[in-house]
Amino acid sequence: MASTWRQLLPQFFAMLLLYFVAVIALEAVGIDGFVPRIIVALAVAFGYPAALRRLGRAPPAWER
Repeated sequence: MASTWRQLLPQFFAMLLLYFVAVIALEAVGIDGFVPRIIVALAVAFGYPAALRRLGRAPPAWER
């Protein structure tokens, strides 16, 4: 259990950081609102793990 947390916690923080950077970038270009933030959240939530799997960098805890 501890090794699973050790594998997933850095990925969680990376996804969180990526989300905040994307939201700040949206605000910088003048796009504001709930829907764009949800779109960014979904893109990060589904795109980040998919990108890591495609690059072969996914943690073993994400193996199916």
